[in-house]
Formats: sequence, C-alpha cells, structure tokens
Amino acid sequence: MNMKIKSMLILLPLIFNISLDAAQVKGRATVELPKKGCTNDRPKNRDIHLQAIEAAKNTGWDNYVSSFSSEKIDAYRANESSFKSNFSDYVDDNYKIMFTECSNKSRTYTVVLNLDVNDQRVESKLRELASNSEIRTDLKGKRVLAMVIPRQTDDADIFDDRINKQSEVRRSSQTDAVISDDGTSLSTTESTKDRVGVTTGGKTTRKATERTYKIGDIQSATSQISDVLRPFGMRALPPSWLEAQATKNGYDPFLKQVFDEFSGVSGDYGANINPQTQEQVVQYIVDFGQGRVPYFLLGTVDTSIPKEDFDTGNYSADVLINIQLYLIDDFFGAELVASVGPEIKTAFGSSDVIASNAALKKAFDEAINSLIYKL
Repeated sequence: MNMKIKSMLILLPLIFNISLDAAQVKGRATVELPKKGCTNDRPKNRDIHLQAIEAAKNTGWDNYVSSFSSEKIDAYRANESSFKSNFSDYVDDNYKIMFTECSNKSRTYTVVLNLDVNDQRVESKLRELASNSEIRTDLKGKRVLAMVIPRQTDDADIFDDRINKQSEVRRSSQTDAVISDDGTSLSTTESTKDRVGVTTGGKTTRKATERTYKIGDIQSATSQISDVLRPFGMRALPPSWLEAQATKNGYDPFLKQVFDEFSGVSGDYGANINPQTQEQVVQYIVDFGQGRVPYFLLGTVDTSIPKEDFDTGNYSADVLINIQLYLIDDFFGAELVASVGPEIKTAFGSSDVIASNAALKKAFDEAINSLIYKL
C-alpha cells in the first residue's frame, strides 16, 4: 500500500539546550490514511504509525538544522548525505510523543514528537568534515588572545522626547449691515463676527538610549572559549596574560580602561572600545607575543535578564553576540579575517542562573564555531 507522507514544518521551531551536549527539538508529520483507517485515535495499520514517527523525526531534524548560522548551514549542506546516512547517530530514539490525531473524516494521521539531538556529536562531525580548509589547518596549535567581554545591562538612560511646537494665529472680522425704511424713519442694524484661525506644527526629537553595563566573569568567559577552540587545536590566552607582560616591561596596566570603555562609563564611543585603545592592545600583542600569538579574538556577549517562559515553565535568557577574529601581523597590525554578529542566541534552564550560564555557553559555542566555519 502506497502511503503519502506530508511533512509539515513547525513555523517557529522550539530548540533549547537541556544539557551540555543535547538539544531538544519538536517535529510534526501528517500521514494520509486509507478509508476508515482509524481506531481509538491510532491508525489500524501500525506501519502507518511508524511511518509518521519517522517523518516527524526528519521534520524535527530539519527544524534543528534551520537554527544553524548561515556559515554552519553551508558546512552542513556540503556534507548533508553523511548526516542523513547516519541519522540515528545524532537523533536519539528515546523520543516523546506529545500529540496524535487520527481522523477518518480527513483521512489523516498527525503526530508531534519531542526529540533529543546530540548537539556535540553534530559539532564534532562538522569540524571533522570541514577540517581540510587551508586556513583552518593553519589555526592548529596557534595561540589566540581572547578578549571577549561578557556584559549585562546595568543602567539605561531613556530620554524624554523633545517637542518643539509652533503656532500661527490669523484673525478676521466680518460685519453685516441691514437698513430698514418704513417711510417715516430709517434704521440700521449691524452685526460683527470675529474669526480666529490657528495653524500648529512642529517636530519631535528623540535621543538615543545610553546604556552602561556590568562586566561579567572574564576568567569564566576565557575558559569557555578555550573549550570551544580546543577541538580546532587552538589555545586561548586570557587578557590578564597580556597585561602581565605589559607591566613586566614597564607599561601601565590597561585592562581597567578597556573594561570601563566596554561598560560605557568612559570613552567617546559609547559602550565600545576606543579605536586608539584597540590599536594599543594590538601593539602589545605584537611586542610581547613576538610572533607566537598570531590571532586576536575581540568582542562582547550581552546577556539579558532571564525571564520565565510560559510555554515550557523554564527560564529563558537571550545573548547578543558581536565577535571579530583578527590575524596579527608584525608590520600591518590587525587584519580582520572573520566576524560574527550582531546575533541573538537563546537558551533555557530550570532557573535564571542556569538559563544565563546555558545561554552564555551556547553563545560562545555557536559564535566561535561560526567564525571558524567562515574561514
């Protein structure tokens, strides 16, 4: 019996981290049934039920892939057959059936599943398949100074609209006169109407919101970046290493100035590093790295205040990513070779702290991988 399977993509795929190496995705599929093919809300033919589950698993996988960055999708598409031929290696068979509907009237059977995808195994395979790039090969064994600043909004100055109003008043009068003559006397009656016309106009000026940030745990951020870079054979150095080298050679400490600029409490470029400060950091890498630190990772990850997600009962946290990877040349300085952002990543957790940590890990993991896939 030929059965037609119609996979129906979820418009908004639900994807969230449930552990450090798994992602949960939702898949949905609808199967066409023969006449009167339902009994007790299930198809009479068990094979149809299994076909619908397989179709839903494939739809869930497509939902998972659709969450990739453009660079990651390109890496996946180039090796899609390798993943599809080993589908069970990445999608756990311990799925959970969330919803079924069997209709004799429409002759369809619909099933909705929650699946677990082994996220780390997927990442590992993508790195393995994409490792033959010449520049990626050059990254192996290289050190990178990681100055990616985790931040959270501390204060936001929201300015009232400035409104300029202008008005023009025009006045006019109209007089009507009536003359009566009854043959013995002549009388005149007058009436006057005053008219006032008012024309108004103007403009509204809105000033941009000014934000300041709290700087997060730099050491933890560097550790997470190191974990992501390790499979690529790269070694991350914390910003404190560079400052230690600078002070050892008689220069003033500079990290507080960098953090103050990124937090928005000093500098002329908002909550961003000043170009002069960035050039100074690059020169320190050239001087003290002595060719042994050829890469510089610079950027920010901004975490929102976690909020409760009413659909899942968990907390969700958003992270805004903006990261650049530079190649350091002793003569030309810093050359931008890849960048990610601004992009927003979301993760879920059973508490606000877990959600924030999961979102940060997801942000670092996906952002660094996106940078490498761009090379």
